[in-house]
Amino acid sequence: MSQTPTLVEELQRLEKDALQEVERSDTPESLEEVRISFLGRKDGRISGILRRLGSLDPEERPRVGQTANQVKARLQSALDRRREQLEQGSGEAQGAQWDLTLPARRSWVGGRHPVTRVVDELVAIFGTLGFTRARGPEAETEWYNFEALNTPLDHPAADEQDTLYLKGGHLLRSHTSPVQVRVMENHQPPIRVLAPGMVYRRDSYDATHTPGFAQLEGLVVDEGITFVDLKATLAEFARLYWGPGTRVRFRPSFFPFTEPSAEVDVKRVVRDSEGELRESDWLEIMGAGMVDPAVLDAAGIDSERYTGFAFGMGPGRIGLLKYGIPDLRLYLDNDVRFLQQFTQP
Repeated sequence: MSQTPTLVEELQRLEKDALQEVERSDTPESLEEVRISFLGRKDGRISGILRRLGSLDPEERPRVGQTANQVKARLQSALDRRREQLEQGSGEAQGAQWDLTLPARRSWVGGRHPVTRVVDELVAIFGTLGFTRARGPEAETEWYNFEALNTPLDHPAADEQDTLYLKGGHLLRSHTSPVQVRVMENHQPPIRVLAPGMVYRRDSYDATHTPGFAQLEGLVVDEGITFVDLKATLAEFARLYWGPGTRVRFRPSFFPFTEPSAEVDVKRVVRDSEGELRESDWLEIMGAGMVDPAVLDAAGIDSERYTGFAFGMGPGRIGLLKYGIPDLRLYLDNDVRFLQQFTQP
């Protein structure tokens, strides 16, 4: 009797067993085991039957090979279908664990940092008073950071603004006043500029001091500039920024690059916890003064013909007053809960 019916029958019985195994598989892993058991190239049961084709007569081999290919195709189709069912069922089971009634998560919204907002506001206000924005390098030389500003390196004022030194004789600027010198070197009066930027000092890191912070300085140079112009300009700025009821006070002070010099305080009109308007305490907001003639001469401007005034403030501290922020370190902590308060455009 020929072996052909025996091999064909084996293939048919194998197909029946395989389809039952496929239906019983309840995980992708068990289904993969069934596939390897029946269709694996090395140890698969169908491959084992095909290896016996060599013992058949040549005219009988095509029938067995054809039957084997049909069984493999039907089995592969059943495997694909069952795998799709298992994946769909897994997704439905996972979806059953989701609470679709929960509110959607809010999208992240970007915004300007509060110090950046204050700088932009100050630049806009002084822009209405005729000031132009100027920039300069943060890595400076001792000449621009100290000596050109009437501050010899052995002067106590240089110690107060000691900064971080770099290789090659440069240092991180301790104020934005070097920008004023660079502007005066490259432009003849009339000059009216505003110079915001980062500065660096060997300060402690506490609620009112940080080693790196933003500063904004203004400079005006022209014929006939007096201290009256300085007071009028800063008083108008204060009213534009904090409201028409804001008052300004000037107290004598000392800066190497201005003479006379003053500390500038403001008294604002604020609303208390009960909603009533009242005046705040006097708060210092900046230093200012008339540009020292030595600074004008160092920049190549005739101090006999021109005079000027300068002022400098910390936008970070201005932001403390404007937004009621209690600690400068909050600007630098990178706490999203703090920064989200300023996500408005």
